[in-house]
Amino acid sequence: MRNFYLFLFTVMSTITYGQSLMVVEQDTVVEINSTSVADYGFHIKVKNTSSEDLEVYVRRAYANPTCAYDSGYFCWDFCYGADIDNSVGHVAIDAGMEKNDFSGHVYSPSTSATCVDSTRYVFYNGKDASDSLSVWVTISAGPTMGTIALQVNESRLYPNPAKNTISVEVQRSGELAIYNALGALVKRKSLLPGTNAVAVHDLSNGIYLYSIDGGTYKKLIVSH
Repeated sequence: MRNFYLFLFTVMSTITYGQSLMVVEQDTVVEINSTSVADYGFHIKVKNTSSEDLEVYVRRAYANPTCAYDSGYFCWDFCYGADIDNSVGHVAIDAGMEKNDFSGHVYSPSTSATCVDSTRYVFYNGKDASDSLSVWVTISAGPTMGTIALQVNESRLYPNPAKNTISVEVQRSGELAIYNALGALVKRKSLLPGTNAVAVHDLSNGIYLYSIDGGTYKKLIVSH
C-alpha cells in the first residue's frame, strides 16, 4: 500500500475562452482507499458565455497512463467508466449560466516510482463540435507525495519526446514553428482548430525549440 504523507493541489489560474464556453477550475479532492489505491477527484465548472442556451457534451480525448494512474471515470450527465470516452447525454446550460456537474476521477495504484501522467477532457457544443475547450489534468504520483494539476490551455504538443509524429492541439487557427539548436527554422506548419498531426521523422535526433503563433519558446526533444 502506498503511503501518502503530503498532497499538493496545484490549480493553474489561467481561464480560457472559446466561442461559447468557458472552463473554470474548481475544487480538487483526494479520497484515500483503505486498500491499495488513491482516488483523485476533481471538479470543473463550465460557463456558457454565449447568448444562446447550449447542450454541452464532454469527451475524454486523451488517456495514456504509464504509472501515475491506471484507470478512471468521469461524471457529467451520467457517470462513465474507463471503457467509455464520450458522454451519451448532455448537460443543458442556459445563456450566461454555469454548471458544475463535471467530476473526474483517476485511480493511482501502489508504486514506488515517481512519475507523471496526463489525461484530457473536451467540453463541446452539441450543435457545433468545433465550439469547444480542452482541459488537461496532470497527475504526479510517488511513494511519499501525490499531486494533481488542472490546466486550461489554448495549445498542447505531445508526445514530447517525439519519435516520428507529434500532435499539436490548438483552440484556433495558427502556426507551429520549430527551430534547431542554432536558431534556424527547420519546420513550419499551419494549424487548424483541434488536433493537428505534424511529421517530425525528417528531423535529426536532438533538442529543438518550438513556438505556436510566436508565443513562448518551449523545448521539443526528437528521438527516433
